[in-house]
Amino acid sequence: MSILRSVLLSSVSLLLILPSAADAQRRPALPDGVLHKAVDIWSEGTRMAGDLYRPAEAGDARLPAIVMSHGWGGTKAGLARNAVRFAADGFVVLAFDYRGWGESDGKLVVIGDMPERGVNGEVHVFAREIRRVVDPIDQTLDIRRAFDFLEGETNVDLDRLGYWGSSYSGAHAIWVAASEPRAACAVGQVAAADSLDLARTSWKDTGIDIERYAREQAIRRARGEIAPLPQGTDKAPNLNGWAHLDKVVEYRPVDDAGRIDIPLLVIDAEHEELFDRHRAGELAVARARENGARAEYRVIPDITHYDIYREAFEESGEMALDWFNGCLKD
Repeated sequence: MSILRSVLLSSVSLLLILPSAADAQRRPALPDGVLHKAVDIWSEGTRMAGDLYRPAEAGDARLPAIVMSHGWGGTKAGLARNAVRFAADGFVVLAFDYRGWGESDGKLVVIGDMPERGVNGEVHVFAREIRRVVDPIDQTLDIRRAFDFLEGETNVDLDRLGYWGSSYSGAHAIWVAASEPRAACAVGQVAAADSLDLARTSWKDTGIDIERYAREQAIRRARGEIAPLPQGTDKAPNLNGWAHLDKVVEYRPVDDAGRIDIPLLVIDAEHEELFDRHRAGELAVARARENGARAEYRVIPDITHYDIYREAFEESGEMALDWFNGCLKD
């Protein structure tokens, strides 16, 4: 059987896996004073769908801006309420779906043998679109492309760029603070900043040694014994999507937090159940402080992980807005 190989295509036939109904949920109605525009962002040859929000009365002013991306199994539709909140307070906001999620296109893999290339390198193939794969390395590349996109916006002040993330993208907030030089500040809520700890918790009832299993899957994938991308395999219990496990267990932005030198706010749930918050967001803030960064760790009492999107939604959103105002406006 031929090994599936990933290619950039100019003409394809797709086995298309459509986004779920949850992915297609509508944005909330825009308040007066906020404009929205759907945009396309290109990342590693694949189109990502973005929502660009801005104050209606901005004119030619150069404004602070915020990049937002979703967590494990989410989409940008779930970011809209906070995106509108931030835009109404004077920020340009770019929220987007990672490759293979929501309204974005996914990677393509060839089914069968690679055909002979044309004069200009064009090929006509039968291919599968890969969707709903959680790959933290790809996601950080997508975040970089979102910052690239904002650099091309004429009314964005490139010295005042922030990032907001929650849950798995809350971990990306710590990665951004440590690794993205264009970011001037970051906010991460319920930040799963040690993916190995998250994976151990998620798979603990399966009896699997998750580190060993992830390595075995990586070896099989490299040798062509399993599909090159993990669609349909390695679903985290109780989480949406398919985990690229070897990348997941190696992704620990908390280990890089000692390089952080920009303002970082981490908002956690007191009764976080998906990972050890003390080894994730709290430790990341401590390490950032040791490096001289202005970093704060705030815990919302009496809530669990998903309560940050329910009863604690307004409180956490206002915390983030106050942080961005203090870092990007004052």
